[in-house]
Amino acid sequence: MLGDIRIESGTYNFAVIGQGAMPQDSVCIGLVDEGVALTRCNLEPVGEDDVQVYAPGAELTYHASGASRWINFALPEAMLQEEAMTRLGRPIELAKRGFMVYRLRRQGRMHVQQLAYDALDLAAELSPAGIAPQLVREMSRALVAAYVDALGTADVAESSGRAATAQRHHQLILACERLLSSTGVGGVNLSEIARRSGYSQRSLELIFQNAVGMTPGRWFANIRLNGALRELVAAGADCNVTDVATRWGFRHLSRFAEHYRRAFGELPSETLNRSLARPSSR
Repeated sequence: MLGDIRIESGTYNFAVIGQGAMPQDSVCIGLVDEGVALTRCNLEPVGEDDVQVYAPGAELTYHASGASRWINFALPEAMLQEEAMTRLGRPIELAKRGFMVYRLRRQGRMHVQQLAYDALDLAAELSPAGIAPQLVREMSRALVAAYVDALGTADVAESSGRAATAQRHHQLILACERLLSSTGVGGVNLSEIARRSGYSQRSLELIFQNAVGMTPGRWFANIRLNGALRELVAAGADCNVTDVATRWGFRHLSRFAEHYRRAFGELPSETLNRSLARPSSR
């Protein structure tokens, strides 16, 4: 945290499906640092030099089929546009909802990427005392200026039929997931999902295969595995693997443990034990 600015970075060393929404009070600028070819945002493939500029509150599905690393830079829209007017003489074009894709010049991408990592490294070194107010102001100015300069010389990725199709498929997949959630996560009845979505079962299979590179059953299974992972990572003292597995629709514990190990590289009991061993969990 640098005043009103937030810098976040994270790494996944396994396939992940993450869903959520951006903060309501900020514009967020996200880039994928590693695993670009394996990553999609709202089902759209991410380019090597792409950044996604999200409107406040924009919904996001982050899907990576393997190891990936990302950086997210969030700041108030007024701060971004004030700097843009000063440095560019014009505002940065933003989406009213969802996100826009900017294709950065390679030098600009490397510069903002390095500044973000420098800020994160410095914050870690100065913890727990924190960063002095004067340094916070200087770092904030440098980061905002770098992002504005990078966006100011970037190309806006043109909307295409492929992007529009990806958005429609994204909404369809979210609707299928809401339907699944409303009927319970204990199983995936694809024929029922197809009937209620208005698509044929074959059409749904093709849409999922083209959009996320896997069958609907595999997608929903990964959603459930990711849900179980989140619970085990945030486990309290009364948490146990059997209850978590049952809640997420896994009836055979040995099968659940094997699928979990293949997805995340460890057994669910190992994730739980590590979570319970953290001082904050006691």
